[in-house]
Amino acid sequence: MDTLADLAAEYRGLPRRNVTTAAVIEELRHYDLDVSGLGWLEVQHVDGLAELTALVRWMERVSGQKSNHGEATVLAWADVHGAVAVIDDLDARKAARAGGLTVWGVLRVIAEGVRGGRATEYVASGLVDALLASGARYPFAQGGFLEWARKNGLL
Repeated sequence: MDTLADLAAEYRGLPRRNVTTAAVIEELRHYDLDVSGLGWLEVQHVDGLAELTALVRWMERVSGQKSNHGEATVLAWADVHGAVAVIDDLDARKAARAGGLTVWGVLRVIAEGVRGGRATEYVASGLVDALLASGARYPFAQGGFLEWARKNGLL
């Protein structure tokens, strides 16, 4: 997580504000995932009137009865605050784009970090392999990030 924090710290030489929602943290804890390495993320509650209105809209677009609630809160917050949403769920990303939001996956954040000189390709590839080993699902096997990123114009 420290490496991801370093990669996400800035974009094109400017500091980046990295935000997640309290609902995402709650969801991670619910699945007994370690959140101790996420101190670099600013945790926001989606509870302002504009945010709640946006949340209802995004829940309708991306959430099933038991899925994508965290993604919906991230999209609602990004929508209200004019931010880039970073989520990996493909269906939620498609819905976000269809709804007019700018949305990236974690892989793009990592690739942008390499392009910005904050990490080598070797470090990025190792990070992505670690994410895959921890259960992340990406469109390539371990060792395939760099080829995939080049093929998709990210590197």
